[in-house]
Amino acid sequence: MMGMVDEELIVLALTVITKDLELARRIVEAAKDGVIEEGEIQESLKLSVTNLRVMLYQMQDSNLVVQLGAKEDDNGNYLSFWRINKDVARSFLIRKLKKTKSELIKRKEEDLSGEYYVCAADPSHARLSFDEIIRGMESGSPTCPVCGAMLEPVNREEVISSIDSMIRLIDEAMNVLEEG
Repeated sequence: MMGMVDEELIVLALTVITKDLELARRIVEAAKDGVIEEGEIQESLKLSVTNLRVMLYQMQDSNLVVQLGAKEDDNGNYLSFWRINKDVARSFLIRKLKKTKSELIKRKEEDLSGEYYVCAADPSHARLSFDEIIRGMESGSPTCPVCGAMLEPVNREEVISSIDSMIRLIDEAMNVLEEG
């Protein structure tokens, strides 16, 4: 069985792929000695064969699992065996954190150099630059393209502060991962 730190790292790495912490935990728990038998895990996780394979191939693309091979069972079904590649979990997480940090720095630069507006009803609907607002004014008043609500300016200081906090958290996480 994997050590606790290794297990936690692979759970985190698989969570990045599956976007589901509980599912990632169940995958690691179901993997006997780090090996996943597709049929057993499919039954255990209550996933369709298609969804499970898509997820496994996504993990394989990130080198988090390696396909060991397949064999035919008594019913004529092919059973694939996969091994969790715990050795790359740390480097995978560091790469993802670096990429996220880079994207946050880019976003911070955008917010510092421009003026942005969001939907007043639901800020997740739209984020438009001042230039986009001006272009949209040609067709009427500036409203959310999703729901039609008014747009309001983004509080730049709040956004920058939030981005800076996220960057600090990423730096702390990378330091922990790189020291481990």
